[in-house]
Amino acid sequence: MTKDNFTTKKREYKHLSDVQRGKLEEMTRLGTYTQKEMGLRLGVNQSTISRELRRGRTRQMDYKHQYYDCYIGDSGARVYKENRLHSKAKGIEKYSARFFDELVAALKVKKIERIFSVDTFVHFYKKNHPAERVPCTRTVYKIIDSGDLPLRNIDLPMKTRMRPRKLTP
Repeated sequence: MTKDNFTTKKREYKHLSDVQRGKLEEMTRLGTYTQKEMGLRLGVNQSTISRELRRGRTRQMDYKHQYYDCYIGDSGARVYKENRLHSKAKGIEKYSARFFDELVAALKVKKIERIFSVDTFVHFYKKNHPAERVPCTRTVYKIIDSGDLPLRNIDLPMKTRMRPRKLTP
């Protein structure tokens, strides 16, 4: 009998909509809800509420020229959108495109004429182009395996000879 022993589950993150931000603004204005209760009513995690309240906190001045902090949904949405614009690209896009072009050109030559393996090419390129963002060798192999490059495992003679590691129970 096989049994899966997973202690983690796949996380499902949700972004707040403008309607939810408006409801959150109203709940904070009333001041009778805790963050956990706000999260339950909006259908999101309490940590999402905490981050949103921090994002949308704005300093206001009342008619007596006294300052106070309050949550405004529009400012939270603005900060959220700015943060999304500044977030970094994931995957192959965050690395130098020139690196991948030269890698494919160096590894697609005939077997007799080739002077680089993946590892030697990565180190050679990093040495000659220190300002560019270059992935490590393991990441390059993962990118090749995922099919994002026009290279295949058959184009890498060392990889076809390597045996896969056996997992010990």
